[in-house]
Parts: sequence; C-alpha cells; structure tokens
Amino acid sequence: MEIAFFVMMGWCGTKYPGWRPWKNPHPHPDPEPWIYTVLVLSIIAGVAGGTLFRNAIMENQFFAGQNAIASGLAAFASSGIVTGLASLTKR
Repeated sequence: MEIAFFVMMGWCGTKYPGWRPWKNPHPHPDPEPWIYTVLVLSIIAGVAGGTLFRNAIMENQFFAGQNAIASGLAAFASSGIVTGLASLTKR
C-alpha cells in the first residue's frame, strides 16, 4: 500500500510546464507527448524518494506514528524537484 501511495504522490507532484493556477488549469491544445515521459519520471522519483525517506526514518523516534505522512511528503517533494529539473531541460 505504501508503494501505491508513493505512486499517487509522485503523480500529484508532477510539474506541468505552462500550467498556471491563475489561468485555465488545463492548457489548450493538450500538452505535447513528451509529458508522458515526465509523468513516468515523476512516478519513479516519487516511489524512490518515498521509499528512501521511509527507510531513513524507520527507527527515528521523531517521526513516530507519522512515517506514512512524512514519506508521502518526501515522495511529493522529490517528484516535484525531479520533474521541475526535467522540464527545464526541455526548454
């Protein structure tokens, strides 16, 4: 279940280029096909970031009872960072 949670957090952490919250949230025309590569990359980064963070804090008492939440935030952040860097290379 944790892996599925990390996949969802990685998907949600994807930075879509050209999408701005103060404008229409879905650009027209649809994004180019390379965005699917970025989606796969964000899912992989989310799973890797969440799993590595979970393994790092497994025995830490500071995160007692909050391992899933903290690992989910790490998965979200890692996918956001990786896809942000990937979208910069596209430009």
